[in-house]
Amino acid sequence: MDQWPRRGQNLFSDAAIPWGKLKSFTEKASILVDLMTDSSAKAVIEAALFAAGRTLNPQELADISGLSPELAEEAARNLALEYASRSSGIEIKSIGDGYSMQVCPLLARRVLSFAPKEIEAPLIRTLAIIAYKQPIKQSELVEIRGNKSYEHVKELEKRGLINAVKHSRTKLLTTTPGFADYFGIISSNPEAVRKALLQNKKLVGVSPMYRSLALRLGLDYLVVNPYNPGEEDLSRLEEIDLLIVAPGYMERVREHYSGDLIEAGIRTLSQLKESAELIVQAAGSGDVEPLAAEVDRLLKRFRKKAQKSRPIKPLTPMIDDIARDLRLDVQEDGLRAAPSSAQMEAEIQVPVHQPYDMDIVERIVERYEKILMDIDGVSSGNTKPD
Repeated sequence: MDQWPRRGQNLFSDAAIPWGKLKSFTEKASILVDLMTDSSAKAVIEAALFAAGRTLNPQELADISGLSPELAEEAARNLALEYASRSSGIEIKSIGDGYSMQVCPLLARRVLSFAPKEIEAPLIRTLAIIAYKQPIKQSELVEIRGNKSYEHVKELEKRGLINAVKHSRTKLLTTTPGFADYFGIISSNPEAVRKALLQNKKLVGVSPMYRSLALRLGLDYLVVNPYNPGEEDLSRLEEIDLLIVAPGYMERVREHYSGDLIEAGIRTLSQLKESAELIVQAAGSGDVEPLAAEVDRLLKRFRKKAQKSRPIKPLTPMIDDIARDLRLDVQEDGLRAAPSSAQMEAEIQVPVHQPYDMDIVERIVERYEKILMDIDGVSSGNTKPD
C-alpha cells in the first residue's frame, strides 16, 4: 500500500512518492479545476447571450469563453435546459446555428410596452416590404413607400438588417442574417422569412385593375380574374384569404369564391383612400399612409383649381361622385358632363376606357384633369360638344 513520505524524506525521490495516491489526488484536482473552469465559462456564455441581444454562434461563444466550439455549444445547450426547468420568463433558444436569450413568447405581449422602441414604425413598414418581396429593387420600393425610403434603406443597412447591392442604376435589397436574429426567425432564408411574416397576415387577391393598389399598399397579393375565372384563377381563389373586387360584382364573384371580400370603390380619390384603409385593416398588413398623404395633396390641389370653375351638370352617378369630390358647383344649367363611353351629348367627356395596368391613382387623376381642362376649354370658347 502506498504511503505518504515520512518527515525528513526527500520528497523528490522516486521512493518517497506514493504514486497511487498522488495519481488519485491529481485526477480529482484536475476534475475540480475543470468544473470551476466550465462553471466560469458557462457564466461568461450566459452573460454574453444577455448582453448581445442577438443570436451568437458556437464560434463566438467559444471565443469569449475560452472553450472549444463544441464545449461552448454544449454549455449553451445546458443553460437552455436550466432556464426551461425553472419556468423562467427568459429563455435561451436555439435559432439556426446559434443561441439567443429572449423573453418567453407567452410573456412577450405583456412586457412589450417596457421594451425600447429601437425601430420606428415607418422604418418597420419599409423593412417589412423588403423582407417579403426580397430581392426587391430600390426603385420598386420607392414606388411603394415614396422618396423617404431612400433614407430608410440607408438606416436599415447601417443597422445591419438589410443588404443593398448595386444593381444597374438602382440597388437590390435583401434582408441579412441579422434581420432573422433580431426578429427571432429560425432562418435567414427568404422563404423562411416570408413564411414568418405571413403567420398573422392575409393573402389578398386582386384583379389586374387593383394590382397597382396592392403594390402601393405593400400587400401580400396574387393577381386573379374573379369575374370570369379560368382554371388557374380558380386555383388562386382557393389560396387567398381576402378578395378585392369592383362594386356591383359581389353576386357574380360569389359563384366562385366564398371567402372574405371587399368591394373597393375607386371612382374618386376620396373613395380610393377609404377603400385602401378598409383593405389594410382587413388584410392585417400593408401601409396606407403614403397613399393617403398623396391623395390629400392631390385633392387640395384639384379643389383649389375647381374653385374657379363653372358649374357642371353630371349626367351619370359616376360623374356626380367626381364632381362632389372636387367640390364643383353642381347646377341643372351647368356644363353637361358624361363618361366618354356613354355616347351622350356633353361638353365634358371623362375618360373611362383606361388600360387595366394603369396606376390606380393616375387613372383617377387623368379623369379629374380632363374635367377641369374641359371646363376651362368651354369657358375660353375652345371646346364644342361631341
